[in-house]
Amino acid sequence: PGVIGAVAPSSRWLARAMVEGLDLSTAGAVVEFGPGSGAFTDEILTRIGPDTRFFAIERNAAMARQLRERHPLLHVVTGDAGEVVALAGEQGIKAGSVDCILSGLPWPSFSDGLRTRILEAAFAALRPGGELRTFGYHVGLTMRGAWHFRREARRVFSSVTISPVIWRNLPPAFVYCCRK
Repeated sequence: PGVIGAVAPSSRWLARAMVEGLDLSTAGAVVEFGPGSGAFTDEILTRIGPDTRFFAIERNAAMARQLRERHPLLHVVTGDAGEVVALAGEQGIKAGSVDCILSGLPWPSFSDGLRTRILEAAFAALRPGGELRTFGYHVGLTMRGAWHFRREARRVFSSVTISPVIWRNLPPAFVYCCRK
């Protein structure tokens, strides 16, 4: 549960909801946390511009290898999303200049400290007005970690909005839009 938080890959409806309203075609830098099988990656790759710098951070080495095989031109870093500022720097992306971070991380499964550390790192990586987009499972709201995530996101970011439930996902989910 601390590594893979899904019972099934995210649906195309959730992937579309994750990028809805974002102009990724003009983004200078986009980062994906926890791409897993690549459901969000596929949607991101169809929307980014030719000059957009995009890389993914996947902690699970086997999943990172599979994603590299599926998308050989995508730069996939095997590492910790909490190190996003340093990892972006290695890509030539300055702290505070990332336009958008899209996350498939299993937030409720993490410890409170890890959850907070990653949220604060995402904030530091984003430009003013940049967004962290992530999702939660409707059923996940029964977990204390989901409520801690929501409180911490509201503490760290200037604005947090939550989408309607995406029922065409297993399990049903919603998207958090966290703006710096």
